[in-house]
Amino acid sequence: MGHNLTLILSSADVTQILDALSQRLKAWKHTEQYLQTGYADHSYCIEECSDAEEAGAIAKRYATIIESIEQQTYDSE
Repeated sequence: MGHNLTLILSSADVTQILDALSQRLKAWKHTEQYLQTGYADHSYCIEECSDAEEAGAIAKRYATIIESIEQQTYDSE
């Protein structure tokens, strides 16, 4: 992984970033579900990846990023 960065953003901008990351997380979770079950929620596109395990790993990465941003945001208040 790369080095840490410090960004200065408005709380509104951070909210927008979290919203976008949450949508990506949902897309990867739906992709994982589709690859495991064959069921697709048609409100999401299926992402391109090798298998359900890869989709799950990507979803977990998004969840970790979201958690990190939320923790830093709440710690700074």
